[in-house]
Amino acid sequence: MIKVLKPGFSSTIQDAGRTGYQQYGIIVSGVMDQVAFRIGNALLNQTNKAAIEMTLIGGTFQFTKQTTIVLTGGTIYATLNNKSIPMYKPITIHAGDLLTCGAIRNGARSYLCIVGGFNVATVLGSKSTYLKAKLGGLEGRALKVTDEVPYNDSTTHFTKQYYTPNVLYQKQPIRILTGTEWNELSVTDQKLFLEQTYTISLEADRMGYRLHTPRPTFFEKPIELLSEAVTFGTIQLPPSGQPIILMADRQTTGGYPKIGQVITADLPRLAQLPPTQTIQFQVVTLEQAEAAYARLEKHLQLLELIRC
Repeated sequence: MIKVLKPGFSSTIQDAGRTGYQQYGIIVSGVMDQVAFRIGNALLNQTNKAAIEMTLIGGTFQFTKQTTIVLTGGTIYATLNNKSIPMYKPITIHAGDLLTCGAIRNGARSYLCIVGGFNVATVLGSKSTYLKAKLGGLEGRALKVTDEVPYNDSTTHFTKQYYTPNVLYQKQPIRILTGTEWNELSVTDQKLFLEQTYTISLEADRMGYRLHTPRPTFFEKPIELLSEAVTFGTIQLPPSGQPIILMADRQTTGGYPKIGQVITADLPRLAQLPPTQTIQFQVVTLEQAEAAYARLEKHLQLLELIRC
């Protein structure tokens, strides 16, 4: 078991998500930063094993069995038995060890990956927690003090060296494809949308990021739509003129006009932006988006193929 002594701000069990059920209104959910999650698992020679996703502030955990862990994602100062430990490197754990994770810097989410993953119930093919529906994870909720999450005893030894993910999180505008209602904006408003800097609201969560700017963007004529399919990274423009970016816990359909779609390769960087962080957008072509995704996927697959 891993005993939760301090849960942090909002720590949940997550994996790659619950796929194949959106037609029934069941959301995908899953980790916000797929890249950090995949790297953590790759460093432990495994794929899609449930991890603890910590948001803004990490937790304090005590282990009852030997195992190996990796911390990935946003920079977090962590200690094991009061001694500092690095991120992106397998760390051997013994029974009784105490892991303390502080505030997350240079990001919003960090991941505690463990050999074999955390042994919570699989619901519709996934162990991911969906808080609003109280589905999956540990009783469908965030971790709390006194929780005990089971994991398998492991004596596996890992020798893989440090991994440096900086190349994947470079600071630059979030790249987007234009959405189905993009051309309903005037050329002036399109230009305004791309030139402006937006601030991520304090209301931002796993469902979506509300953005704020002093100069809202409006359509010249009101647009009425039937609900249509949406996905991770869909940018909606409600009547307020302040965009909303849908995130991992987004609904399956939405009725607001869609003016853009964050490209897949930039979703991890987007997921690591905390409330009050500023953001700008850059339109790219479908070919550029596909090339960026191919480069990222090649990088991750190569890491997953290399064994410790």
